[in-house]
Amino acid sequence: MERVKPMIKRIGLTLCIFSILAFAGCSKVNKENYDKIKIGVEYEKVVGILGEPNTCEETMLKTSSCMWGSSEKQIEIKFVGDTVIWRSSKGL
Repeated sequence: MERVKPMIKRIGLTLCIFSILAFAGCSKVNKENYDKIKIGVEYEKVVGILGEPNTCEETMLKTSSCMWGSSEKQIEIKFVGDTVIWRSSKGL
């Protein structure tokens, strides 16, 4: 029974590490996806690439600013209507 406990701990630790790496690797907020988003791209195509934004604020005259990611690693895109007019990234 004593030999089983360390093995269970190792299996649990291995699964934990694998889960963290898998989650980090699945992030859509990355340089490759940022490069796919060009000025003039429609909002729906951006959502298809990055998923739904974390935040999206409507400003004046049908202009909105949306952000994907976190404060360390993010993509920010400004739209007029449903069209990209500006984009920036941080930490990619």
